[in-house]
Amino acid sequence: MTKSELEQFVKNYIQAWSTTDAGKRKQLMEKVYSASATFYANEPGDDTVMHHGMDRIYENITKVNQRLTIENGLVTECTHYCENHNTLRVSWHMKTHDTTVVITGMNFLQLNDSMKIEGDYIFINQNSE
Repeated sequence: MTKSELEQFVKNYIQAWSTTDAGKRKQLMEKVYSASATFYANEPGDDTVMHHGMDRIYENITKVNQRLTIENGLVTECTHYCENHNTLRVSWHMKTHDTTVVITGMNFLQLNDSMKIEGDYIFINQNSE
């Protein structure tokens, strides 16, 4: 991926998790996720999660978006990303409209040869303040 393609990919990925428009979310997901992708989460205090396939991942993103973006008004921003041999590490934070950061995290993304996500591993740090 060129630098500009990588920047756009990360922007599309963050927007897929952030947009409140369901149609746009689906379009963005189709740009970044493969049909056979798997999403993994295993955070302290939560059940282990594994969603396989774009439809299941879409359902999960929609639930997360409803709870955090729509109901709590949180805004997600990419804080850093880097690439290494078809893998990406995307760091991000979620903040309130008054810019208080309440959640930080990163996703480790495994890309296939078509440069779409095959594996999405999330690591979340919830701020205690």
